[in-house]
Amino acid sequence: MSALNIVTAETGPGGETYRPVAIASIRLNTAPTFDLHFRPGPAQPLVLYSQRGLPITHETLRRLGENRIETLYIHEDALSEYRQYVAENLYDILADAKLPIRDKANILYNTAQAVLEEVFEHPPTRETVAQGKEISRHTVDLMTADGFTLEDLLRTISTDYYLYTHSVNVATYAVALALRAGYADTPTLREIANGALFHDVGMSRIDPAIRAARAPLTPDQWARLKQHPVEGHALLESLGCLGEVALDIVLHHHERLDGKGYPHGLGDKALSPFVRMVSVCNVFDALTTDRHHQPARKTFAALHIMQTEMRHELDQGCVRMFIEMMGLRS
Repeated sequence: MSALNIVTAETGPGGETYRPVAIASIRLNTAPTFDLHFRPGPAQPLVLYSQRGLPITHETLRRLGENRIETLYIHEDALSEYRQYVAENLYDILADAKLPIRDKANILYNTAQAVLEEVFEHPPTRETVAQGKEISRHTVDLMTADGFTLEDLLRTISTDYYLYTHSVNVATYAVALALRAGYADTPTLREIANGALFHDVGMSRIDPAIRAARAPLTPDQWARLKQHPVEGHALLESLGCLGEVALDIVLHHHERLDGKGYPHGLGDKALSPFVRMVSVCNVFDALTTDRHHQPARKTFAALHIMQTEMRHELDQGCVRMFIEMMGLRS
């Protein structure tokens, strides 16, 4: 069970919608600002377990275990409060030695989506960028921890395309690919994660009608869309929160080895290894998630496109490492 499964919902009293949350995300000695419900039995209605504002005690958690309650529920109107609660308690959650890495990955992934959703809904600020950097830090720490396997995070990755889910997916793939490529120092991995996480932040400055267009874009619309790397770079540079590696990724993630990318038409020799890796991850996630103008491709179909139709655009060494990282054969 993920920290917040946006797809699965339960009908509660009065026909209202309730969302499942991970019990592991509810922490001892905190006072959640939302009600917690549970289902006593398969065919029984949801009932109140803990009222908002009440402290979570040892007794609260003990009763959950004794009654074999595996899932708690919150009203969908409390989603924002829950997300904020998890973000505030994320360090404690991820430091919990008793919590399986797979559960930590679920909670981290969902928290990252919540943070990025806020970034895309409003102009980024130093505060929201700092929250994103915390996500990057936790991601790198989790993915370099003993016992971690990529499968722990791949199981959580969403195939529904939103800017924020896409950004979190790309950051996940990028850190894994960097590790596969031999980058082991934490500062570099965090910079790669930061750049991947914020690579599309310039899209927040693009007209939503252009981003969501189902018909082919006009030349003017396409020209405007291609400015999002420049917009994102300018926004983030003005805040002074990211390093040069991350900013380079934001500005150049749509450049291509054949010089036919954008915004500057740079070629092979001008592209850093970090840009090359994030570009591969960006393309793979775009191909394998459902979007308004194309259904998700299967993994092998997407990789085939990247190795054939895009063989002159993407670094094929990175593509091969990506395939190996995913446990596949080219």
